[in-house]
Amino acid sequence: MNEPTPPANPTPYAHHLPIVTEHAPPVVVAPPTPILRGEEPLGDGPFAIVEGLLKSPASVLDSIQEGGATLWKLSALIVCSMVVTGLVMAAFAGGMQLVWVPIKLSLGIFFCAIICLPSLYIFSSLAGAEQSLRETWGALLMGVSLVGVLLVGFAPVTWVFSQATSSASFMGGMHVVFLLISSYFGLGLIKRALAAANARPIKGTALWSLLFLLVVLQMTTTLRLVAADLGARTP
Repeated sequence: MNEPTPPANPTPYAHHLPIVTEHAPPVVVAPPTPILRGEEPLGDGPFAIVEGLLKSPASVLDSIQEGGATLWKLSALIVCSMVVTGLVMAAFAGGMQLVWVPIKLSLGIFFCAIICLPSLYIFSSLAGAEQSLRETWGALLMGVSLVGVLLVGFAPVTWVFSQATSSASFMGGMHVVFLLISSYFGLGLIKRALAAANARPIKGTALWSLLFLLVVLQMTTTLRLVAADLGARTP
């Protein structure tokens, strides 16, 4: 009788072979990039708030959330920067414009901020933001303060052109361009400040930014009227 032949083993001694497993190298996850730069506390010097806005806006936001006089410091910075900008603008004509132009600019920029505050708070809240009205006002003041700082930075350029031309329309257009450039960076800071306060981006700020720009463009009408007043140089 024929005995059954055992099945052939295609891989003899396979059960004696060592099992090799590959260990993937550990994955190093980089820490997330902070929304706002700077973690050191805000200084106490007269220019500490300016340094904070430019180099460490996170410290300014932390100071706002902790309370204190940060909101007043930002308001004072806005007034001072608008006064300097107004004096440079008024130097084109001189006379009483050295008084009225700084006042018009200071009141105008605060007017823009105040009338845009309710819509900023509502839009951000509808987008899921949880910051308080005070924190919203603080973020708005941070952005407007940065606008003022940038306008002061443009002031030497403005002064040079004011001494080289007698065209009021050219100077008015230059002021408008500098204002729009400064507003671009100021709106970016407001957006990042609200995102840092809520630990996530707030989508409602994009629509509000358009509204703020419309208000600023309306303010440029005032700037054009100021430029027209500056058209006649004081002898």
